[in-house]
Amino acid sequence: MFPKHSPANRRRVHRVASRGTTTTVADDGHVPWWHDAVVYQVYPRSFLDTNGDGVGDLHGIERRLDHLSWLGIDAVWISPFYRSPMADFGYDVSDYCDVDPVFGTLADADRLIAAAHERGIRVLIDWVPNHTSDRHPWFLESRSSRSSPKRDWYHWRDGRGSAPPNNWRAVFGGPAWTLDDATGQWFLHLFLPQQPDLNWSNPEVVEAMQLVLRFWLDRGIDGFRIDVVHCIGKDPVFPDQPIGAQPSVGAVGGSQSHTPWCTIWKCQTRLPVRASMHTRLSPKRLLPGRWPP
Repeated sequence: MFPKHSPANRRRVHRVASRGTTTTVADDGHVPWWHDAVVYQVYPRSFLDTNGDGVGDLHGIERRLDHLSWLGIDAVWISPFYRSPMADFGYDVSDYCDVDPVFGTLADADRLIAAAHERGIRVLIDWVPNHTSDRHPWFLESRSSRSSPKRDWYHWRDGRGSAPPNNWRAVFGGPAWTLDDATGQWFLHLFLPQQPDLNWSNPEVVEAMQLVLRFWLDRGIDGFRIDVVHCIGKDPVFPDQPIGAQPSVGAVGGSQSHTPWCTIWKCQTRLPVRASMHTRLSPKRLLPGRWPP
């Protein structure tokens, strides 16, 4: 699909040679595409609207692929276009395996991936593993009762009297915990209350998220940019943070530095992956994203 003499590869080899840098070489003697790739990020909502509703869409990205090819890019990274209530403009996912109607359909995604590949452009998409939407079926089931089989898919804790379980603050302001009146427990959200955090210490969560990756790999996606990967490891003690600590530091600092998911280099090599998927989910296909810097 991407021959070594394709225009994209010729551009890439030229860049490596012109810089005179020492670089990693694959077993076959060629530079891995990702080592010196130029990746162009597309935020679908504001890229190109093709149906007149005022919001960009997947078809709009497809229509501009020739422009991106002319720029000489190696890959396009597309921000979330999953089904979402849009509380955080797509980073609150209610279905990881569907396209939100505002952006198009799965068929549109398939055509975009195929059209990009025809031009020698690889396609990376955002993967949002730290949290889902509060409207995701997983969370709706989880909050249905304390005995729900998916209760432990998220972080639920008893409060301290009428106060949250600890003093962590959300990145977007306010407490990082919201009380669920129906069950009397608090759930953790490092971002918006509409974005409850998944519990990555639960093997069922790991399995479910691996199936998401498999779904998109099977549709031809070439890799993933991982959103706020440094947040998915949580201190199981949930200790208070020092007064004046930055928002969300409680979730990713301190003893979290020893978890296998919270640091960039460890994520690249230790993200839990079944043996059958190692060749498809190697670090070559995972681009960690960290926010804030």
